Amino acid sequence: MKTVIIGAGKIGCGLAGQLLHDSGHEVVFVARSQDFTEHLNRVGRYFVRLVGQGGIREMLVDGVRAVAACETEFVAEEIADADLVITSVGFDNLQLIARLIAEGIKRRTAPVNVLAFENSGSAGPSLRSFVAKYLPVDFPLDRHGFAGVLISRAVTQRLGDIAANAPLVFVGDPYSRIIVDSAGLRGPLPHVEGMIVADNYDAWVQKKFCMFSAAHATTAYLGHLKGYKYVHTAIRDPQIRAAVLTVIKEGQQGLAARYGAELAGDESDCREILERIGNAYLCDPISRVGREPCRKLKSEDRLVGTARLAEAAGVEPRGLGLAIAAAMFYTNQKDPSAFELQHQVLIMGGEETLRQFSGLDNTSKSGRLANESLYRLTDGWRRGGVITNLDKMVWA
Repeated sequence: MKTVIIGAGKIGCGLAGQLLHDSGHEVVFVARSQDFTEHLNRVGRYFVRLVGQGGIREMLVDGVRAVAACETEFVAEEIADADLVITSVGFDNLQLIARLIAEGIKRRTAPVNVLAFENSGSAGPSLRSFVAKYLPVDFPLDRHGFAGVLISRAVTQRLGDIAANAPLVFVGDPYSRIIVDSAGLRGPLPHVEGMIVADNYDAWVQKKFCMFSAAHATTAYLGHLKGYKYVHTAIRDPQIRAAVLTVIKEGQQGLAARYGAELAGDESDCREILERIGNAYLCDPISRVGREPCRKLKSEDRLVGTARLAEAAGVEPRGLGLAIAAAMFYTNQKDPSAFELQHQVLIMGGEETLRQFSGLDNTSKSGRLANESLYRLTDGWRRGGVITNLDKMVWA
């Protein structure tokens, strides 16, 4: 059993590679970096270190090899006889790898499923359409499956030197469940540890976005406002913790109204999310969690999308309004998205920038609450650059 994983980053190695290896697959990575490719082929193994309240567990992933993404012919040959193909490159980069997949599929005699580990409801259909552009019009692409995958593990660090001969170490939390969209599959999947094939994939995507992802982003953006560097320290701030819990419960109410109380979960789900964010072993920096604020402010993404869902359920999304406003203040000189956001705020002002990125304005309850928080935060930010007190903006 052989699986080709396109993308040898934190999720590709720290989640997909480990699960496939533990499921008995031969794992072949397609890596963008020539240096990483040479390292993996030279060393042939790496470690995954899972850290959490249950302690630390380290697992060896051995017998792996890699092919450089620039070697199109070699990549196509690997895909041609693979039993499964996985992508882990980020949704916005799927177009960049579509040609590689198309070249491999051209050489196949049997159908194959391509699983996009991209945490998106549309990753499967989008990847299929990207691949189709590199194939003849009459090519039978429908023989092959393209399905999105929702992942639960956060992999925050890669430790080690690729110039050395010692194995690299990928550090993440112990959550291993992966949800696969059944609608995009063609034929059965090989066994993969932790995999659930779901008919209600969109509902699972919404659950993650509306609860964990929204809470994670809220922690990062409020933590940034108060000067914290890591999410595990930010979530220990009583004001931020109260705001995050409000966001989780607003999302939970929206989910319950749309998909039912069973999927929305209960208090144990809230506690699990807070525990995950507070996992100090991960040393998860706010710069990682808060990156790409422009994407996270889109109308269907974790903050605005959750606020809309809550509002549709008759909930006043006050906590989400504060989180959306806080995202507007996120600054990071190394993050092009953050630079673009602040550039637009400088030119157009916060309210108009928010409307353009998210579609929110004062005609909706979500927009009105977000703009109210935006004005309050702007006043506080002008006085010192760091917001030290959120008492008047956090609702129990």
